[in-house]
Order: sequence, then C-alpha cells, then structure tokens
Amino acid sequence: MRHTLYKALLAIAATALPFSRCPAESLVEAPQAAAKTLKVWPDSAPKDCPFPKSAQFGEVEFTGRHAKYAGADTWYPSWASDDKLYSPFTDGRVNDEQSGSGYNFDNLKSPVTGFAVIEGSEPLALKITRAGLMPHEPFPYGGQYPCGSLVYNGVWYYGTYCLDWQKDPWDIMGPFPGFNISTNLGQTWGPEARTARAPLFGESAKDGKPVSMWGKAQEYAAWSGKSGTPGAKVKIGAPHFVDFGKNMEHSPDGKAYLVAQGSVRANAYNSWAAADQVYLIRVKPSPETVNDPKAYEFFAGHDSNGKPVWSGEFGRIKPLLEWNDHMGIVTATYVPGLRKYLMCVTDGRGPKVNGTGPYDTYILESDTLTGPWKRVTYLKEFGAQAYFVNVPSKFISTEGRTLWVCYSHGWSCSTANPPGSDYAMCLQEIRLLAPDGKSILDAPENVARKAKATASSQFPECPPQGAINGVVGGLGLTTLADEWSAQGEHTGAWLRLTWDTPQTVNRVWLFDRPSDMVQVTEAELRFSDNSVLSVGELPDDAKHGRQVDFPAKTITWLEVRITKTRTDHPFIGLSEVAVFSAGTDNNKKNQGENK
Repeated sequence: MRHTLYKALLAIAATALPFSRCPAESLVEAPQAAAKTLKVWPDSAPKDCPFPKSAQFGEVEFTGRHAKYAGADTWYPSWASDDKLYSPFTDGRVNDEQSGSGYNFDNLKSPVTGFAVIEGSEPLALKITRAGLMPHEPFPYGGQYPCGSLVYNGVWYYGTYCLDWQKDPWDIMGPFPGFNISTNLGQTWGPEARTARAPLFGESAKDGKPVSMWGKAQEYAAWSGKSGTPGAKVKIGAPHFVDFGKNMEHSPDGKAYLVAQGSVRANAYNSWAAADQVYLIRVKPSPETVNDPKAYEFFAGHDSNGKPVWSGEFGRIKPLLEWNDHMGIVTATYVPGLRKYLMCVTDGRGPKVNGTGPYDTYILESDTLTGPWKRVTYLKEFGAQAYFVNVPSKFISTEGRTLWVCYSHGWSCSTANPPGSDYAMCLQEIRLLAPDGKSILDAPENVARKAKATASSQFPECPPQGAINGVVGGLGLTTLADEWSAQGEHTGAWLRLTWDTPQTVNRVWLFDRPSDMVQVTEAELRFSDNSVLSVGELPDDAKHGRQVDFPAKTITWLEVRITKTRTDHPFIGLSEVAVFSAGTDNNKKNQGENK
C-alpha cells in the first residue's frame, strides 16, 4: 500500500506456483493428531477491548495452507454471477500492469490503480486472467487508492479514497470521492462522476495546507477551496462493501451495505490504516444510484427499543462501533453456514503510532450488521503487518467454520508471521474453533459424532465408534480406541454410520490409520439414497485427511467401503470419519437492521 517508499518490493514474484487437486477432493489437516503442524493464535485482546468474547467461538486455528499471488496490494475480491472474482489492486505489478496510487509513483505521470479478474475455485490454484489500469486525479490530496469494489448483475462498481501525507506515511485519511463504473466487467470504464474536489458525501480532510512533497504547492495556492478546518476528519473513509456472497445472493433486502472507518476527534490518528470508529451505510446498487448521495441511507443508532434507525440525512449518521485509537481498516462478510456476519478490523497505528507497524487484527461476529458485535479473537501482530484483511465469501466452507482470509503484508515490515505473508494477495486458511478450544471435529456441524457406528468386523481394541469420537489418532498417536480396525480384512471392509433422523450433508473427511502397513488407496462412499462416490488415496500418516465435497443430500446412513489397499495387511481401517451438515440460509429471517 505505502509502496511509494519501498520500491524494492516490486521485485516480488508476479504470480504464485499453481497447485492441483481432484475436482471433488482435497487434503485437510488433522486438527488434533497434527497439532504441531497447526497454529492456534491466542486471543490477545487488550483489557480495554469494548467487545465481549463470543460465546460461540474460541480461538482461531491456522491450518498451514496458504497461497500468494502477484506483487501488489489492496485486494478486495467480489464474487460475480459468472463465478469469477473481480478485485482492485495497486502499488505494484500484476500481469505486467504497473499501478501506483500516489503522485510521482515510480515515474508514473499520475496516480493509477489496478483491477484484476481472478478465476478458479481452489484458493491454492487461482489464476489472474486479466488485469488493467485506471487513472485518477486526487488533487488536492496526495494519493487516491482503491476501496469498496462490487460486481452485481454484471456491473462493476469500483470505489477509491484519498490520502494526504503530513509527517507519517499517509497519516491523513481523506474523503471518499465515489465510484468508477463498468457495465462490461472492466473492459471499459465510464468517466469519474465524482472527484476528490467534489466527493460523494461532501467531506473534507484539508486543513489549509498543501502536500508539498508532491510538487503541487502552486496549484494548491491557486485553488479556491484551499481553506479548511485544522484537524478536520472524515467519517466515510475507505468504505468496503459487505460481502454477501455470489452476486450479493445473501443480501437481506437487495441493498448493498458498506462499512467504513472514520474519526471525529481533532487529535485522532485517522490514517489509511487507523481510526476511532466504524460507520455503516447502504444503497440499492445501480449506475444511477451509487454516486447519488440522496440514494443512501445512513445508520443512525438505535431507538429506545433497541431497533436500528436508518436516515437519509448524512448529518444524522452515528458510529456503528467505536474504540478510540484501536479501529482502522474494516471489512465484513456474511457466513451462511453460521448465519453470522464476520468483521475484520485492522488496528494500524503500530507501537510507534506512525503507521509503520506491526499491526493487530481482530475478528468480530454478529447475527446482524447493526450488532451487537462480539469478539471472535484478537490476533496481535498478525502478519506481522497484515492489512486490508477480508474474508472472500467464495472460499467459505458450507458449515462456515473453515474459511480463508485475504490480506497483504509487509510494506515496511519484513517479518512474515504466519508463513506465506508477503507483499501480494495472500490467502490463509483458518478454522474457527469451539469455545473449549476443540477442533471442528467436535463442532455441531460434524454430525458423525451423533451417529451409530457398525463395521464388517473389528479388532477388539479398535471399535467402530473410535472412528467417530472426534480424535484423529491411534497406534501411538493417542490410543487404539481412537481408531477403527477391521480384523482379518483388507479390501471389502466397511464402516457404516447410521442416524436416528435424516441428515442433510455435503462433505466428508476420511483419515487413514497411522500405520504405514494399512493404507487405504481407494474407497467408496455409499449413501442411503443409493448413490455412490469414489474416493482416492488417503494420506498415509493420520496427519492429513481426504476431504470429499458433493451436492447436499439427505440421508439416514453412510458407508465407507474400502476397495483398494497398498498391502494385504488384515487390519485395514480408519482413524476418523467426519461428516458435515450442509448449512441452511436463514439470513433473511435474522436481519433486524432491515425493519
């Protein structure tokens, strides 16, 4: 982001190495047996954190699966109806397109931001198929950067915001000019309907001083609007669209909602990465409305009955959230499987309060956008300088507890934590653990835990129930009772799970026994609806499992039948089987903010 100071970062590779996967299968980490390969990031919230701990979630587990793409930052993917992702980027190079959002960036004549099309459904094997550039004129500010980006019904709405530099890197948050619009998915763009001199909501962060480092002092002196209020702050700085899924499919009312960082205190450190407050606005998206301030509604607090109040007057807007000196870049995503919103906030002041990091990131959750919001976890020094953190809806598991965070890292900080953090579009897979710290195997979404297990045969110390007890183990990892082993069988052995009531499921995890003598190399999933799915080789270590995804089906029993093994060892079996319920979307029944 602040790439103007660190041009050496342009040497970062432009693309990531691709990974391959079977169309219906992928590998998963064993949440308990492989605990040393995972990282549970502790919740390190300061004592003055105003957000109470969530009762539904514990800490966050990083699986170790990660990827990075291109050599630029500011990625906010929007999932379109054509199944592609559309995102802005800036301050770097993508597919030979060089962008830079500040005056005099890398010898560019004027600020330009980038846009990219991303294809693929596996986060480890994405491809940036198209990239382009868009010019901007941020005067009287020093730079213009991407923020809220949305593709809806084939129209791309691309927002930008302005920044000034006083003493620290981009330490003054400017106003939100508005949106560039493309009706052909970025092939061409219409002219900017709003500019930094006439921003959408009429805010100004100018205090009468030019940004002399950009060589615009004379132009500023001649500008009729140069006078300003010392310490002026904005409320709608860098707004981001709430991610409602593919083509906004989970919007509760067909409207687009945006969250934005801002401040009102004259002495607030209101920068590109730091703020005091979060604000919430909404609009029915169309080319005619998104740049019309009269089309917007602004969250104006709650009434005496606790109901959210919306107003068409910007002057009545109130903070959605407030934590002085600890808020900053903010994004939000709806998670259908959890029927929850997740909000990612970056506290970008840094220990020296100069914006150079490291930064803290925290995740909040709520049933409704208007709150109340509770803390999932506070990730101290995540990245260790992660910023623009968001949760792309395309990569959320159906049950909602396994997801990917997208971010950039390291514009002025070289330490990478977790591994894979870089000046790029970074993706990290995480799991939201239960409050007791147990893994997703113990979460309600794993309906295998409430099934009755039977088998074609069993070794006395390795009963069928050991394969659904929520522990990946056995044979030295835990106890033999934590796995199922057949007796005197190899191919043809089977394990069946039966439920008292029908279960709607769409994902299965299979973990092999840890012994290298008893590897399952092929299997079948047989269901009570008479369907059969073939499964490939299971990793032979009980540290990884095979994930099988399929369209949701309602069943009363599921059988794992082993059809091929690496050896003829007579004690073939499974360490663990997890079966995940398909999430249901009751989003429209849970939106109190829309009354």
